[in-house]
Amino acid sequence: MTEEVRILAATCTGHYLFPEESWGRGLSWNPDAIVAQGTTSDCGPSYLGLDAPYRGYAGIVHGLRTIILSAKRKEIPFILSTGTPGGGNRQLERSLGWVDEIAKEANVRLRIAVIPGELDKEYLKQKIRTGSKIRRLIDTSGLPEYLSEEDVDKSERIAAQMGPEPIMEALDLDVDGVITGRALDVGLHMALPLKRGLDKALAAHMAKTIECGGLVLEPMIFDSVFAVLRKDHFLVRPTSPSAKCTTVSVVSHSFYERADPNREENPGGVLDISDAKYEQYDEQTVKVSGSRWIPRPYTLKVEGVRLAGYRTIAICGIRDERMISCIDSFLEDTRRYTEEKLRPLKPNEDYTLIFRAYGKNGVLGEAEPIKQTKSHELGLIIEGVATEEAVADDVCEAAEYFVLHMPYPGRLSTAANVACPYSPMEYGMGPVYVYHIWHLLELDDPCEPFKIEVREFPKGK
Repeated sequence: MTEEVRILAATCTGHYLFPEESWGRGLSWNPDAIVAQGTTSDCGPSYLGLDAPYRGYAGIVHGLRTIILSAKRKEIPFILSTGTPGGGNRQLERSLGWVDEIAKEANVRLRIAVIPGELDKEYLKQKIRTGSKIRRLIDTSGLPEYLSEEDVDKSERIAAQMGPEPIMEALDLDVDGVITGRALDVGLHMALPLKRGLDKALAAHMAKTIECGGLVLEPMIFDSVFAVLRKDHFLVRPTSPSAKCTTVSVVSHSFYERADPNREENPGGVLDISDAKYEQYDEQTVKVSGSRWIPRPYTLKVEGVRLAGYRTIAICGIRDERMISCIDSFLEDTRRYTEEKLRPLKPNEDYTLIFRAYGKNGVLGEAEPIKQTKSHELGLIIEGVATEEAVADDVCEAAEYFVLHMPYPGRLSTAANVACPYSPMEYGMGPVYVYHIWHLLELDDPCEPFKIEVREFPKGK
């Protein structure tokens, strides 16, 4: 068993700046690997459903270049996920195109293990046919209790959050690094420590602590962090001299994104940190020990999206206190007039009309506990969603027209009561996707769904 594993952790989502001073400090501490997460479901289902390029790709390319070339110079592996950010195969291939450009520009040869995270539909359907009960992760009416072949067929794209095991296998292939599609954030950071025989609970807890880079720091900065994992504890610290890890910041991030702050469900087990000990090791560093791993049957989270329709929106500003005072009834009248107008024009069309009144209840909707609007202005988003793009346009345009011109108590003018900051006033947002697969696939072999491909860059060299 290795005595320790040293990880330099950042992200390659495009938000990290990689300041030269702090990145250089991290490299000077001789990491055994550079690890970065670059996929997420946080941004919603459309990023998995769409093929459009990620806005902000320049930051992603910068991150890829910094990580890959730094690892190459240090002769250590890099481990990262990418796919901007849903992790589908087409998005992964786009990122690999950037890797190819980086290799050409830097005149370096790269041998990379690529592990796509997208699942083949026929593979999932075959699992269902042979008796696999792929149950939903969350008890909600928006998800079928168990996945069916029909659910699979309706999917635009399906990805799985691979755990550390395929990455561990890929590291055996004499490669400069590993690039995955959709992957479990902690799985990326656990792979090398587990491969070298270190404790699974501590590896998982360390991974949880550093998975988001500088979010574990005080003050929180978009920068890299450094972790050292040993047999009975791990240390975590910033690479920046202007930040620090504190027991509070590390505990806080250990609780991040989980229903139970002391337990996190992972493929093959539960990380239990209820007895974990956090100590201030030095001014910038925290020492963590006492984590436990509770084995469970191995399950893989599967994420799938289907096309729900098309969306058109309009953005308006309201400054008239008379309209604000009756905004609820005003919007209900708008809804009624819109339905009356569209009924003879679109008699058989299903659509949804949504109003979001920011400054009143635009965030929480009906769950907003403050019922009395105190804002002197409201921001109003009008949203039409329908299975046909033209219908979504008609819904939004009709509702916007009534918002602009409809009477209300105390109105002083017949127009210009609502301000529209943009022209054209309606914006076609394109396809709308929803998650309809958010399920757990039980596996005996964690590597079974994933194909590892070794590729060389630049291509054709």
